[in-house]
Amino acid sequence: MVKEELLGILRTRFGDNLIVDEEVVRAYSRDMSGVQGAAGGVIRVTSTSQVKEAVDFARDHGVPLVARGAGTSLDGESVPFDGALVLDFSPMKRVLDFDVDNHLVTVEPGVVNRELNNYLGQKGFFLPPNPGSWEMSTIGGNTSTNAAGPRSYKYGSFRRWVKGLEVVLGTGEVTRLGHYTTKSSSGLDLVSLLVGSEGTLGLFTKVVLRVESLPESRVGVIVPVSGVRQATKAVVELSRRPWLGISALEFVDDKCISALNAVYGETLPEAPAALFLEVEGSRRGFESRLEELLNTLSGFELVGDPLYEENVDGMWDIRGRIAFALGKLYGENRYRDDVAVPVSSFPELVSGVSRILEEKGLEYAVFGHAGDGNLHLEFDRTKLSAAELDSLLRQIFGLTLSLRGTLSGEHGIGWLKLPYVDLEHTEEAINLMRSIKRVFDPKNILNPRKAY
Repeated sequence: MVKEELLGILRTRFGDNLIVDEEVVRAYSRDMSGVQGAAGGVIRVTSTSQVKEAVDFARDHGVPLVARGAGTSLDGESVPFDGALVLDFSPMKRVLDFDVDNHLVTVEPGVVNRELNNYLGQKGFFLPPNPGSWEMSTIGGNTSTNAAGPRSYKYGSFRRWVKGLEVVLGTGEVTRLGHYTTKSSSGLDLVSLLVGSEGTLGLFTKVVLRVESLPESRVGVIVPVSGVRQATKAVVELSRRPWLGISALEFVDDKCISALNAVYGETLPEAPAALFLEVEGSRRGFESRLEELLNTLSGFELVGDPLYEENVDGMWDIRGRIAFALGKLYGENRYRDDVAVPVSSFPELVSGVSRILEEKGLEYAVFGHAGDGNLHLEFDRTKLSAAELDSLLRQIFGLTLSLRGTLSGEHGIGWLKLPYVDLEHTEEAINLMRSIKRVFDPKNILNPRKAY
């Protein structure tokens, strides 16, 4: 915990925005990863000047800081250790500016992704990356993990959409980065460096995002398939047909379907697997593209008629609740994570991961953003010792890397994957990352012991 005399200083500076109640602080000491940390207190920040004041305090007194949006991270990015102060950014939730002509929106980091899309939708626009947690997760958290989602199949991850940042560095300096032009060849791309840095280099206080006009036509399609293998093979085939206008290409197994139906009262067709697709584009030729898509899928052993969803965002709300549904149905003591491979290797990844988990006799579920090769996996870890879990993860990560993949497609490294970073990155690369951190955060106060 933070020493009492230091808490006195914080009370003077932050007043009621400082929280030290033990029960509340304990709740802030964990996120959806299930990792339990130990915070020294919580500060609900409301402005850039308050964030700077917190950083100045932390730097002067050697107290670590951990940024938190909604706590939806699955690898412990927002879990505090060693009595760190948690900076809760959720009060900073204003849309500050919308430049319609240039398709740019400036927001505070506590704005919830889904709520921003609701705001933009009323004006004919949308922010393409829509993480599964978009009903809860914040723009600051999405930016700090380079989050992605179903629509990232077509539109890419968050890094592609962040044009500018206001950021408080570990030195206490407040700086603005980025540009508002369509292109730039001026200087190093520091915005891209900070996006995905998991709060280890700086704390975002404003985010400038590029947004897209809503398409003329958009429809969701849920396709029941006879098995996981057929579904993953269908993903590869569809990925070879960009002219179809597919903007999202998701895969779920039978446990995901059953959990959504049981927990949320959905009426999804019970099947060994299913594809969730989004098709969009101009009205001209839309029906013919949709027909070709379904003709292509007919070669992969469908087990029922496709369901069409006009409320596509509602379909993604349902898809995003899979982790919650599995947790309620099978218990919360589950290991949840993601890996990614080139899409051509996705069937091999899914079958290989399934084989590894079945050999251990574990109950598991597999799903994910199949169109960009991003697999999500969940399994019951109650029967595994720490050593057995470590061995199992090394098998899964080894398989992933052998398929030219990455340890994380979107969740980040955080705390849980930190022991495995050297499986993917060379010692020289990791040392470069740490050298960069020393420039931005020389006292190592920003989210220490995370990411690299």
